[in-house]
Parts: sequence; structure tokens; C-alpha cells
Amino acid sequence: MISTESGGVAAGNSASAKGIADRLGLGVSGLYLALYIHYGFFAFLPLWLKATGASPEEIGVLLAIPLILRLLTVAPFSAFVGRRGWVRNAIAYTALASAAIVLSLLGEPNHAGRIVIVILFSIVWDQIPVLTDAYAVMAVRSRGLDFGRLRVWGSIAVVASNAAAGWAIAVAGIKALPLMVAALLLAPALVAFLLPADRKLAAADDAAAGGRWRDLFGDRPLMMGMIAASLIMGSHGVLTSFGAIQWEAQGISTTVIGLLQALAVAAEILAFWFGAKLLGDRDPRLLICAGALAGALRWAIMATSPALPLLIAGQLLNGITATGTILGMMLMIAHRVPTHLSATAQGMYAVLLGAVLAVATMGSGLLWSWGLAVAYLSMAALALLGAVFAWPGRPGTWADSLSGTGVEA
Repeated sequence: MISTESGGVAAGNSASAKGIADRLGLGVSGLYLALYIHYGFFAFLPLWLKATGASPEEIGVLLAIPLILRLLTVAPFSAFVGRRGWVRNAIAYTALASAAIVLSLLGEPNHAGRIVIVILFSIVWDQIPVLTDAYAVMAVRSRGLDFGRLRVWGSIAVVASNAAAGWAIAVAGIKALPLMVAALLLAPALVAFLLPADRKLAAADDAAAGGRWRDLFGDRPLMMGMIAASLIMGSHGVLTSFGAIQWEAQGISTTVIGLLQALAVAAEILAFWFGAKLLGDRDPRLLICAGALAGALRWAIMATSPALPLLIAGQLLNGITATGTILGMMLMIAHRVPTHLSATAQGMYAVLLGAVLAVATMGSGLLWSWGLAVAYLSMAALALLGAVFAWPGRPGTWADSLSGTGVEA
């Protein structure tokens, strides 16, 4: 009789824990959906700036401001809120503050006013995606969730946002863009307030009481993984800047170009959904290496000015080059970094990634002037360099590192 009751209690506890994990997973998925639903509207910001009197030179400066400020503000802010257990609250309040700031654009400020508003918006808004990833990784670590199946809803939201933004602006007019973005920014704030506080996630994390942010620099596999992921993501710089231009020059219609972009996102969604399951208990650096090798192949294909069938294959590789790299990096942080340092690690990675992306994007123009093949083969070399940094090494290195780093419990 006693054993039967004990078994019943154990089964009840197991069911309760699963219910908590399922609700948390649903909440984090909703947070990603709510956050990324406004991304498609950002593509129309240059049009809004032009409509309100900004010159091409000013538009270029305004769009460059976030790239610079991200390098200066994200890491210290994420470390600050992470150490104090304020990640969830910071997501909500930065979203609300971003909505308030973007509303000030409705007054159609002059040149100086636009610069001030963009600076303030960049400082505040840039924190939201980094802190959202940090909260998701905390959830993965504490409740054993599948990060890919949480993050995939962000990609789905981007597809929906891209589809809706053009229609909404056609109906309401470009001058209504700030109002639409502000309204959509309320969504992540509302969802964040419904999620468990940081301390409820940290309670299930045995490492929560130990480790300092400086220990992250001493975790060599983690730092090498961050460098590798940044290089691989940075290798997308030429495609991002000149892909559509290249395809149009090949006589590909804008409709087909849009379908090619959508195909890359579809591959991304599939990879997020199945990636962690396919990896299993193996070293997440294998995903980063796969992203590097797929990237080298993808850019080698692009260097040949491929016909449409090969272009389709190249776009499908986005599921490995981008998603495999992102997923591998997030799983590394989830496995190696205690909850209270998750936001700090995300901030460090965001700064490193931002620096590489800025250099790669700015350098892509020079590389393109030297020829299409030179530009893409340079990106292939950058991706392969990422594989060198991410290579797992001898068998067992990953398992050994879990107890060998000062960050881990």
C-alpha cells in the first residue's frame, strides 16, 4: 500500500513538472511570436524617413547608429539585469519604453530630433532580442525545453510580419508607421509580464549560486564557440547586401526573388523545429561546424552566378548556415552557463556578433567591387574559419568540459 501511494505521488509530481514545463514553453514561444511580429515593419523605416524629409545621407547615418550603439550598450545592460534576476521585467519595460520612444516620431521631428530619437530607441530596443534569448535559454536550462521549438515562432512571426507590413502601410499610409510599430511593441511587454520571474527558473538550476561573469572568459570552448558563430553569421554579409542585386542582374523577377527569400526562411523554420532532436546529446559545436561547412558550400555556389535550380539549393542551405549556427550557440550557452549569467553570456555574444556583422557588411561593398566570385569566396573562407574555432576536438571534450569550467556547477 505504501509503495502504491509513493508511486502515485511520484507520478503526480512528474505530471505536475511536465505541466509547468509545457506552460513555460508555450509562454516563451508566445514571447518570440510577440517580439518578432513587428520586424517586417522595420524594412519600411527608410521610406518613412524619406517621406518626412530625411536626405539619403541622413538615412545612412541613422541606420548606422544602432550598429554602433549595440556594441557599447548591450553587454553591460544584459549583465546588470541578469545578475539581479530582472531579465523578464527588463524585456517588458524596454518594450514599453521602445513603444513610447517610437511614438515621438509621429511629431515628424527635424534632423536633430530624429537623431536623438534613433539614439534613444537603439539603446532601449537593442536589449529586447538579447534578453529574450537569455530568458529562453534560462527556460531551456531549468525545464529541459527544446530551444529550437521555442525560437521557431520568431521566424514564423517574421514571415507573417513581412506579409502584413506592406498591406498595412498600403492601407494606413507610410506616415502611420511609428504608430503601427508602437502598437506591436506592446505585445512582447504583455507576454513577458505573464511569464515566471527569473528566480522561479533559477530555483531549478543547481549552478545559480556560483560563478562570476569573469569566469565566462575563462571558458575556452564557450568563447571559441562565440567567435565561430560570429564568423559564420558574418559570412552572410555579401548575400544580405548584394544578393537581390545579383539575382535581378541575372534576370530573375522580383516575385521569384521574394520566393527565394521565403524559401530560406522556410528552411530556417524546419531546422529550428528538428535541429535539437537530431543533435540529441551530442556536442552542440557540431551544429556550429555544420553551419560553417554548409556556409562555405553555399557561398561557393553563389560565386558561380548559379541558375535557378542551384539558387534554390543554396537558399535551402540557410537552414544549416544560419539556424544550425544559432541553435548550436544557444545550446552551448544553455549547457555551459548558469541561469544568473545567461543574460551576460548573451550580451557578450551579441557584441561579438555585432562587431563581425558590421565589419563584414561594410567590407562587402569593397569585396563586391572586386568581383562577385572574390566577394563570395571571401565569405566562404570566413565561414571555414568559423569551423576551425568551433571544431570539438577529441571525443569526450564536451562531457569533460561540463565539470571542468569554473562557470559550471
